[in-house]
Amino acid sequence: MPSPRSLSEESIRSVIAWGIGPCLPGWALILVLYGLERLSAMEAMVAAAVFFVLMAIFVFTRLADLARLIRYTELLLKNIDAPAPPIHTSATVQRLRNALTALQKLWADRRDEAEGLATSRQVIIDSLPEPLLLLDRKRRVVGANAAARDLLDREAGATGSTRELLYRDLAWVIRDPKVLEATDRALAQNKSGEALLSFPAPIERTFRTLLVSLGLVEKDGTALIMVLQEQTEHLRMDQMRADFVANASHELRTPLAIVLGFIETLRGAARDDTEAREKFLEIMLKQANRMTRLIDDLLSLSRIELREHMRPTGETDIATVLSATVDLLDVQKRELKTSIRINVANDLPHVIGEPTVLSQVFYNLTNNALKYGGERGSVEISAQRVEERPLSMPGTGPCVRIAVRDHGGGIPKEHIPRLTERFYRVDTARSREMGGTGLGLAIVKHITLQHRGVLAIESEIGKGSTFSVYLPMVGTTS
Repeated sequence: MPSPRSLSEESIRSVIAWGIGPCLPGWALILVLYGLERLSAMEAMVAAAVFFVLMAIFVFTRLADLARLIRYTELLLKNIDAPAPPIHTSATVQRLRNALTALQKLWADRRDEAEGLATSRQVIIDSLPEPLLLLDRKRRVVGANAAARDLLDREAGATGSTRELLYRDLAWVIRDPKVLEATDRALAQNKSGEALLSFPAPIERTFRTLLVSLGLVEKDGTALIMVLQEQTEHLRMDQMRADFVANASHELRTPLAIVLGFIETLRGAARDDTEAREKFLEIMLKQANRMTRLIDDLLSLSRIELREHMRPTGETDIATVLSATVDLLDVQKRELKTSIRINVANDLPHVIGEPTVLSQVFYNLTNNALKYGGERGSVEISAQRVEERPLSMPGTGPCVRIAVRDHGGGIPKEHIPRLTERFYRVDTARSREMGGTGLGLAIVKHITLQHRGVLAIESEIGKGSTFSVYLPMVGTTS
């Protein structure tokens, strides 16, 4: 706070000017008294000087208070919480100080209210699951919810902090020309719009970008709201449906074409050729059986998908199911000259599930291991309790892991994510030669999901593959 001794030269000049003005009437009276010889020259000079000093002190103290108020006002522009200075003179100056203090409190209340509203708005938009951005007229990001910060900071390679995203041009985080053009058009025309946004590999993701124009610019500069609705799964499902129809048609058309071709041959030149007829009939029977297996698997997969939302309530002894599965595959095991070893932990808890349905899972996995595990190889089946569930598995508590391992050639890593898709094969020719329909792992996946479990696949070229099924134990949540 400025003191009387620290006033500037301008303040001193003001004191002199304001001090002389009020002194003029007093000096005039002293001059009259001097003219009437009531005061001597010396007395008149002393009286004038004393009067001036008294008036200067009077004005000086008031100007010091005014200087404090001016300084206080300047501080308020920088810091709304600046303390009010003490006032020592007139009630008028004190009232001015009180008015400024009241104005300060009003500003502080308005500031707190604005900060509260901003915090509430941020909490609201942070609670939205879809990424949301607020843009100003210059296409800068002025707001973002947690989902947007997580997505766009990561895509831009930033640190993940809000500051890395806010007040940057949208092109810094979204480089898709179609989205940027749609955003510029929405800002220029004050109209809403949309565009499709795609993030490239390694993890390809597609979003429907909704652009909502606010028309009038908000106080914080917001002129446009951008909402990103992920379409990755929908597009993938649409593609899978299209692939399913195409693949199913192809899988059925191929054996049908073979059967029809042999029928035409048998009706023609090979009608009286007994050896050719027997050979063709055997091939036709093989293709008919292939179509039957394909249709059976399609029906089975359809039934499983219809029941996928229904949680099983029964209890299953995994040891019994695995033993029965190995017995069913005894013929294939002998033909392929392969061995199967089962290792089930002692006192293994029962799992939640239906035995007949789960047996289909382990039949398909073990059958695949026999086919692709290499001739004279071995298949190992193990079952044990696991204290920690995989992150992708719902529920809490320990679970049971059943692993089917072969020692074949292994599966290239790029194929593993797609193994459970319908009709997906790593080696199409070999799979058909082995009698596979391309639906076995899809059935395994959906049965596992119905049981609130998880299928995990690990493979190493030249060493083999391990298919692990995690199932909830009886007495745990799923």
